Amino acid sequence: MRRTYRTLYRLGIVPWDQPGAPAPLVDLLEGPAALPPAQALDLGCGTGRQAHYLAAHGWSVTAVDYTPEAITAARRDHAHGDVVWRVADVTEPGAVDPDGRLAGATSLLLDNGCLHGVPVGRRTGWAATVSTLAAPGAVLLVRAEQHRRRAIGPRGIDESEITALLAHRWRPLVTVEPTWFSYALLPATPLPSQDTVGDPTAPAVEPADRGDPGDLVDPGEMEG
Repeated sequence: MRRTYRTLYRLGIVPWDQPGAPAPLVDLLEGPAALPPAQALDLGCGTGRQAHYLAAHGWSVTAVDYTPEAITAARRDHAHGDVVWRVADVTEPGAVDPDGRLAGATSLLLDNGCLHGVPVGRRTGWAATVSTLAAPGAVLLVRAEQHRRRAIGPRGIDESEITALLAHRWRPLVTVEPTWFSYALLPATPLPSQDTVGDPTAPAVEPADRGDPGDLVDPGEMEG
């Protein structure tokens, strides 16, 4: 797929590069419960339309794609704005965040059609990337097509598979649209201190409270 994408970008054949920002992202940034501008990460950014949109709304954005031609086009078309463009494999946290600046500090993670094209055996790397870089209370917004029975194009991924990849770290929010899914990072479960390890009188560590769904931003409840 990488060679195919590089060829398509060279030829300027990018049918997935649609004008405007997708409605679920617009809801998150401009809806009645809009997120305050902070650090955002665009995974598989393509020519950078969504990254540019985020920057225009005050977000500090890092946008990555494994196709050099895509990043070249993004830099050319969106030369201004607070965006760091980077050629990187989204399944490698260290490549996405080589200086450690994003680790635990990214409030919004966007994947507009990247994960569903990642080879099955590398998808746990994608999950490691989003979980490593997410800030407390972060929101993850994913667009993914279901499995397709054809020889070319993204492999696809089902919602249940995405949820399984993110198990124990992320809580699914209400489905935004048929192919858009949103998740909220769960609070980390505290580990027992060395003083209480093996102490039968120490209170048990309870699992992290998932909380009231209303406590977290739910883009699925916003109007498109």
